[in-house]
Parts: sequence; C-alpha cells; structure tokens
Amino acid sequence: MSLTLSKQLFLICRFLWLFVLFSTMTSAKERKVIRFSGELISWESDGENSHFRFLDSTSLRERTILCDPETMSLSFSHKAKNNLYVEGKATQNSPTSDQWFCVGKPHVFQKYQVTSPAKQAQTKTIQGQVVEADPVFGQIVYLVWGRRFYLTINPTEAEIMAEELSKMKTVMIDGEYRYDRIKRYYVKD
Repeated sequence: MSLTLSKQLFLICRFLWLFVLFSTMTSAKERKVIRFSGELISWESDGENSHFRFLDSTSLRERTILCDPETMSLSFSHKAKNNLYVEGKATQNSPTSDQWFCVGKPHVFQKYQVTSPAKQAQTKTIQGQVVEADPVFGQIVYLVWGRRFYLTINPTEAEIMAEELSKMKTVMIDGEYRYDRIKRYYVKD
C-alpha cells in the first residue's frame, strides 16, 4: 500500500506541528528571571534565612527575595533603615514556585528629591540697558543682546530713568520684577 505524495506531505506536516507544539510546552516550564525594583521594607542578613522584603513598584505588593548571607552583607551592610530602595534580578526556585532568589548583587540606594524654588506667577528676571523711558505711562524700552524689549514699570521709576537718559548717562535695569494686577505694571521684588 503506497501513500500518495499529498498524503505523505500531510503526515510530515502533522509530525512537524506536533514536534513544535511539544517543544514549546517544555520550554515554558523553565524558571523565570525577573527584574524587580521598589521601596525596601526590611532585611535579615544573618543565618540560613537571609532575605529582604520590599514593596514592588509595579504590582504594589510586598515581596520577599532570598539571598545568600555573603551577598546580603555586601549589599545591605552599613545602610540606614529608612528611605532605601532596591533593584536587581531574581529567579524562581522552580518553575511553579512562589519563592524567589536574587541573581547577582541587588543594588540598594537612597532616593533624593531635588526641587528648584518655585517662582511666583508673573515674575520676570529683567536685565539690560534702558534706551527709552516714558515718565507718563511708565513704559521703558531696554536692550538685551541688541533686541528691544518693552516693560511697564512704576511711572516714578521711569521718570528717574528718563532724567538720567536726558543727561546722556547709561541706565541699566537688573532684578526680579513681579506683575501687580491692581497697579497694572511690574514692581521690583
């Protein structure tokens, strides 16, 4: 009994399909390796049960990772127990286990927040040479790198600047100016 060419190809394809199916199922049973990071809660670096606990930043759950005492002492010795974060890699004990072991040395660090002082709303840093000043309305024109900028300030200050300019003196403006909504001009801080 001979098989036709199409039946032979069908059987070969079916055999290959089964081979691919079973080979991917066996690879799924390997131990997982994950990256972890989060806020460090506590650690025990001595004895057989050396481990650390942290709040996982992705799942927001507490996790425990076991490490050998030597790695724990290298990573966690001389660390203050507040405001610490940990990141690294971990692997499962077995493909279906919920126990995790550290891979390599976990990185333990302290997060610092750097903030800049918040400027008030409508505050400008003004620095330049005044070339025109209107004492009636308080509007001045000043130059920065050859560009002209306009600013409305206190009319009495603008009057002093206008007098200095009429005497052919160099007038500079420099400082922090905040817009006063009631007066409707910029006031020097």
